[in-house]
Amino acid sequence: MRRGRLRLALLVATLLLAAGCGSASSPNAASVPVLITSSTPSVTTAPATTVTSTPTTTTTTETSTTPATTTATTTTSTAPATEPQTTPVPAAPAGLSAATGYGSYDDCQGTCSGAVPSSLRRPLQLPSLGAGGTCPVSAAAPTVSYAGLAIGPGPVYAAQASPLALTSFIGSAWDGGSVTWVAAPGYTGPVLIRGGELGGSGSVGFGEGLAPEDELQLLTPSTKSTGEPAGAREWSSFARVLSAGCYAYQVDGTSFSEVIVFQATG
Repeated sequence: MRRGRLRLALLVATLLLAAGCGSASSPNAASVPVLITSSTPSVTTAPATTVTSTPTTTTTTETSTTPATTTATTTTSTAPATEPQTTPVPAAPAGLSAATGYGSYDDCQGTCSGAVPSSLRRPLQLPSLGAGGTCPVSAAAPTVSYAGLAIGPGPVYAAQASPLALTSFIGSAWDGGSVTWVAAPGYTGPVLIRGGELGGSGSVGFGEGLAPEDELQLLTPSTKSTGEPAGAREWSSFARVLSAGCYAYQVDGTSFSEVIVFQATG
């Protein structure tokens, strides 16, 4: 038994020596085939993917719950409620010529152009005769005494004799008297003057023609009085009527409408 084991050990030793075990000189590694078995499964690595983190922007849309509203534009007149509406240019009364603008005024013919604005053409609102048929002549205005005797409430006044003494005009049925129109310094706008008879159907004309104008349209002054204050204006003219009686002017400006009553005597 012991001999059998000894033989086996000698056999193993002999085999090891034949294989070169224990020798300092190692055989060429290439001559000994080596089988390497990996216990790790093959892993395929995917290319790296760069992920960019984009911040999320939340847009909030505000929805109005107010229903749509349609706005209408309303034009409101700033004229005083008591101001009468304007009237179109009427035909000139019989025997009078129609004024066509500032150039119709005697001292402005050939040099003036344009006309008063239509807003000045308010309806005539002349007063009635006083009790017993008396003529309610307008009071004198001392504030414009530099132009002589002047009547009216202003800011435009009629500087004329009171009563107005009529003088005949050769070749014309219309008699007349001199009147100078005076505008106070506080008013610099256009002036429209018309007139008529109180208690009758007579008309008032203006100027020195055979057929006087039916109205005066004034803007640029034509004369000046001694002592006239700066900013005041004056226009010399004639008031024309067919007969003596009680008459009134209506004077209209952009900011006022006034009536001046006078007595005309033959």
